[in-house]
Amino acid sequence: MMLHIGLDDTDSPNGMCTTYLGALLYREISRLAEPLDLPKLIRLNPNVPYKTRGNGAVAMSFEADEEDVPKIKNLVLEFVEELADLTHENTNPGVVFLEGEIPEELTEFTYRAIWEHISIEEAEKVAKDVDAEIYKFKLGRGIVGALAAIGHPLKEFTYELLAYRKRRLWGTPRKVNRESVFEMDRQFYPFTYDNVDPYKGSVLITPHGKDPVLVGIRGIDKNKVLLAFESITIEEPLEFYQIFKTNQSTDEHLRFKKIADLKQFDNAVIKAKVVKSYWEKGRHVFFEVDDGTGRLRVAAFEPTKGFRRYVRMLIEGDEIIAAGGVKEFEGVLTLNLEKFYPVKLAKKIEYRKPKCPKCGGTMKSKGDYLKCKKCGYKMPKVLIPVEVPRKLQKKIYEVPPDARRHLSRPLVLPLGEEKILE
Repeated sequence: MMLHIGLDDTDSPNGMCTTYLGALLYREISRLAEPLDLPKLIRLNPNVPYKTRGNGAVAMSFEADEEDVPKIKNLVLEFVEELADLTHENTNPGVVFLEGEIPEELTEFTYRAIWEHISIEEAEKVAKDVDAEIYKFKLGRGIVGALAAIGHPLKEFTYELLAYRKRRLWGTPRKVNRESVFEMDRQFYPFTYDNVDPYKGSVLITPHGKDPVLVGIRGIDKNKVLLAFESITIEEPLEFYQIFKTNQSTDEHLRFKKIADLKQFDNAVIKAKVVKSYWEKGRHVFFEVDDGTGRLRVAAFEPTKGFRRYVRMLIEGDEIIAAGGVKEFEGVLTLNLEKFYPVKLAKKIEYRKPKCPKCGGTMKSKGDYLKCKKCGYKMPKVLIPVEVPRKLQKKIYEVPPDARRHLSRPLVLPLGEEKILE
């Protein structure tokens, strides 16, 4: 029989990782049943407040003999009980089992979990409707992600290879040769991507927390991802690695919406006009837009670094398409900008002092009149309007790799522009 297994919310800021637990289970269950595909790593709504890091859930599917199914289920529950960080107050694991074909109703729930904020009660109702078996540890919030991971059809997907550390090394500095990562990126980019941040000169494949992950390499070609992994120099012993199929880098969290319809935790693409040029607060850059249904504050936060330079080039009257997550910041609903496209640029006018009509010299402002610095000629202060060229181009501007969300599709990938321009 076909058996689908989903799990989520087993980690905490203090350690553990749902992908690690899932990869261990995938290896163990594969001894008892036939895997139908690689395990799935499904990223859900990046704005929900309960996430630990990337808000990722894991699912896997097997063809199992009916007599082995109870043994497999017990194995899963034992692993979660033993390995999940149940001591942390925000760790609330959930496990889901579903037998047979995946119903359309569950797939619809999956996309809602990527786009919206889903309650535990809603997940319990869906589980009952599709005849899924759920197990809640503590609050059991993880059943939301576990259900959603099972239901994702992965019609569009990428790959991620995750290599895991020996347990005794968890929490210690990761030992991966920096130069080998840059060389790997030169060799395999863009088949693998977001390996390094070229703007900061930093390595991105190694996380920084206490979790078991040593490196994570993303790509659009499974074989290239594996070759890229084998090309880097790792200076500590590995436990094992696992390749996942994932919805990362698909932009599927984004939906076109009107400003009036936006709510907390949405992920949206909007088309609007800039009605208030940028201002800064604590290295964050803000501006305001209006689409005829309402006004919205847009932010390029400090971690987006050089991306803010292009945001500062926007002026009142510019029409743009903007994409990002919607959350309250200091009590104001704000679009956290991931990428934007200038649809129509307004004319930029600067008012400049004329040249001296007598000698052609430079005029200097003296209150309500102008005085030539060369010959001393004086004249009334009249400034000349001059249209200046805009530095923005009609192209998509995106945040650097170091600030990119798991679900955001880099422009270097095929169809990287489709979601924001369609």
